[in-house]
Amino acid sequence: MKKCLIVLIGVGLLTGIRAYGQSNQSGRTGQSDPQRNARAGDPFLDRTMEMNQAEIDLSRMAENKSQNPRVKEYAQMMVQDHTQAQDKLRSAAGGGQSQVHLSKQHQQLSERLSRLSGEQFDTQYMNAMVQDHQQAVQMFQKETNSGTTSQRQKPNGGSDTDASIAREMLPTLQKHLDEAQQISRALQGGTGKPNK
Repeated sequence: MKKCLIVLIGVGLLTGIRAYGQSNQSGRTGQSDPQRNARAGDPFLDRTMEMNQAEIDLSRMAENKSQNPRVKEYAQMMVQDHTQAQDKLRSAAGGGQSQVHLSKQHQQLSERLSRLSGEQFDTQYMNAMVQDHQQAVQMFQKETNSGTTSQRQKPNGGSDTDASIAREMLPTLQKHLDEAQQISRALQGGTGKPNK
């Protein structure tokens, strides 16, 4: 009887330790977070949040490094607009995503820009804004035209789709692209002022 009781206690302890280890491990990787699981299943939303964060980070750098008033003004607009967009995206994702990790491409761009200054920085920053916004506009147009119907539950009980997010944000992205192209052309022309 004692032997049987000791075996049962030992099995119970091993099972408890194993279960604790698995739950602790899944907590570290975020697998127990249902919001993270939902986000991982939405490539459009994940990519959009990463692109937004890259625009915010690069534009904060431009606010500090640029000496060109037009580039600084553009960077301020970018920080403001993309921060608001990021808040909406977090809400659509169910909230809770506090840290967005940048892609290797955006990390390398940030490192490269951090080593530049003056007109060289302004030119490269604005070129990056043109390229990033061209990609974003194409991605959002494709999403808008795809008629995506995958539903996400919002915290208030409603639902939203990637296509409706794309439709809502596309005009602002197009405005950012148009202005970035204008400033970029002006910088390459040597005037530093946009052509109107």
